[in-house]
Amino acid sequence: MSFWQRLLNAIAHLFNASANAVPGGWFGLIVLAVLAVLGVTAVVFWVRPARTGRSQARALLSGQARSAQDHRQEAQRLAAAGEFDQAIIEGVRAIAVELEERDILPPRLGRTADELAREAGQALPLLASDLRLVSRLFDDVLYGGRDGTRQGYGLVSRVDEAVRSARHAGEVTLAGAVDAGPAGGAQAVAPR
Repeated sequence: MSFWQRLLNAIAHLFNASANAVPGGWFGLIVLAVLAVLGVTAVVFWVRPARTGRSQARALLSGQARSAQDHRQEAQRLAAAGEFDQAIIEGVRAIAVELEERDILPPRLGRTADELAREAGQALPLLASDLRLVSRLFDDVLYGGRDGTRQGYGLVSRVDEAVRSARHAGEVTLAGAVDAGPAGGAQAVAPR
């Protein structure tokens, strides 16, 4: 008897013994196998390994490539219409594209708002805290369900202007973008 025949006989013997031990015979064994597969699948999807922050956060820029000016004009149009949520999103996208167009940051697909703030903050250290504020505002509005406000859009516009006027690392700071320091800044960015 060949190895394969012995293996198949052993498997058949195992199934026959299992079918006799389970109520319902073969049918009961099949039902138990299907339930086990469904259970394992549910556990895998329920308790899958935690994804990294990068994979959880979505890309800041997506869709068709547009210039910083295109994003800026769209943000202004949306703000004029009172659609501050979308105006904030487009304004932060204008900042991201501006940084890439001016070679302050290398173009990179899939960059998140947090990555933008960290990388741009290293290149423009005097704007680092302001860039973190607008990236947090972007995430709060786009993913957190917070309502965009006129003040939030104003902050994004001021940071955009500071980024546009920055010549090299550390040259320009955003004076007065946030009136009352870190605690007041968070309130000024995203009031409820």
